[in-house]
Amino acid sequence: MGNPLLNLPLCDIHTCHLPNFQCLFFVLTIAFLGWDASAQTVGLFANSPASFDGYTLVAPTGATRTHLIDNCGRIINQWDSDYRAGESAYLLEDGSLLRTARKGSQTFNGGGIGGRIERFNWEGDLVWSYELATDTAHHHHDMAFLPNGNVVLMAWEYKSPEEAAASGRTSEGPLWPPMLVEIEPEGSQGGAVVWEWHAWDHLVQSSDSSLPHYGLPEENITRFNINYGNVSGGGFPGGNAGGDWFHCNGLAYDPTRDHLMLNSRNWCEFYIIDHGTTSEEAAGPAGDLLYRWGNPQTYGRGDDEDKVFYQQHDAHWILEEGPAANAGDPAHAVLVYNNGNGRPGGTGSSIDELTLPWDSSTGAYLLPSPSDTQETFAPQGLDWTWPENPSTAFHSSNISGSQRQPNGNTLICEGASGHLFEITPDGETVWEYITAYSQFGAATQGENPFGNSTFRAYRYAPDYAAFEGRDMTPGDPVELNPLPFDCMLYPAEIDTSVSTASNLSQESSWLAFPNPSNGSFTLYSPVPARWSLSDSAGRIWAEGTLGAGHNSCSSPLAPPGIYVLTFCDFRGLPLCTRQWHIIR
Repeated sequence: MGNPLLNLPLCDIHTCHLPNFQCLFFVLTIAFLGWDASAQTVGLFANSPASFDGYTLVAPTGATRTHLIDNCGRIINQWDSDYRAGESAYLLEDGSLLRTARKGSQTFNGGGIGGRIERFNWEGDLVWSYELATDTAHHHHDMAFLPNGNVVLMAWEYKSPEEAAASGRTSEGPLWPPMLVEIEPEGSQGGAVVWEWHAWDHLVQSSDSSLPHYGLPEENITRFNINYGNVSGGGFPGGNAGGDWFHCNGLAYDPTRDHLMLNSRNWCEFYIIDHGTTSEEAAGPAGDLLYRWGNPQTYGRGDDEDKVFYQQHDAHWILEEGPAANAGDPAHAVLVYNNGNGRPGGTGSSIDELTLPWDSSTGAYLLPSPSDTQETFAPQGLDWTWPENPSTAFHSSNISGSQRQPNGNTLICEGASGHLFEITPDGETVWEYITAYSQFGAATQGENPFGNSTFRAYRYAPDYAAFEGRDMTPGDPVELNPLPFDCMLYPAEIDTSVSTASNLSQESSWLAFPNPSNGSFTLYSPVPARWSLSDSAGRIWAEGTLGAGHNSCSSPLAPPGIYVLTFCDFRGLPLCTRQWHIIR
């Protein structure tokens, strides 16, 4: 950038990670040099060659405009809506923007309220919308886009105090348990509900043997204890207004296994459920939890020392984002923004990564024993966490998220302050940006931003399908009155020595067994890579990402037959192919 000091963190914003006396010294040094520290308050602060070059989608909380920026903070595209953001937004492969939007409610007043889904094409035209905003159900926070073009919405479902008491709840008041509905779009607005799941169908209570769902929570860990937790309203756990019981804030999808991951801030854990069911099956035992992790106290086990998450956000599988930590398997690795509110030893956020205990022989997650109630959960610990010692130097009390990059870096959204930054696996900051837009419009450079909190941010690689054939010429920075511009992009160099067709003779470096298989198999890759299984017509039946080493994979949807198993790098360049046989 034009002024080398602009690449350093400022002490009057939330990015200063130095002790107070160091911050004071830094401010005094700037004053001594005669430089006006207030000259930069928003936009790009740092972009180094070690960052992953791509395009970042930024949807400020409550704003009607969504931006796609390059690594220099310049506008590539933008979309305008008549509605304020309802939190999450995604750029789809066809170049369209799928975003949530806010609609008010007389019943539901929780934080992250949405109620409306909108899809805009690349040119900014609204091509589809859907509303779920009634007195008995209201969408909030997030959604999941499925490969078939349908959208799964996360919503609150109203249960009256009488309904709660009849199900064994001992505390008075209404409850808003989570529900999921899959929408098949129809026309330019509206759609059909083709699948649904309700947490209310999967309860356990030990307060009254004459009421439904009676049992011990510690022996029924795949169900929700109706007497765990307080309700909240306005997004503030522990509040008395409203019935936001779980305060779920994130929804993720695993296309390989057809599973959904639901994240609960109030309960400090995430859940995995099976989407490969009918609505009728989802209402019964098949809709019970496949897995849960983060706070065993919710099912009557362990104590405060066993709790790992503290009002966390954005729990999701890494999948194709990039490599997992410690050469793990991205298909089984989960990344979480642990907000750290009330963390023992002091408040502070962290980015946590863990590997799910998936048993490929049974096609199931390993859960604690129903009979051994002293067993809390598996795995027992994290694979990677940053920072090593959380503190208030890095902390967002609400919203926020993280995303693994193809080069192993992690993009972090410290949501409350609109602070976006990218770190290497060792924790070095290599890209830094302060959101320069809010519900009040573009921020003016040199003035402290107001209301620029950001739910999440996502970076998309230059070869992402949405950009094919598009004009990606950058425009101006988002902020008003920008500083003189002297930013350089650092596109990732393509190493053709190991990733071109001429090197497919080195197939011994990639292993796949057993072949034939029953749909589950092990893939060995010497480097992080992607894999796909396609038939003779080119249709992909399964795909995923690989860590360096052995990876357990499966193709549950592929019928018996002969397929092509392809290994590719993260740019889509082929590394190896195999003929693959599936028998059932």
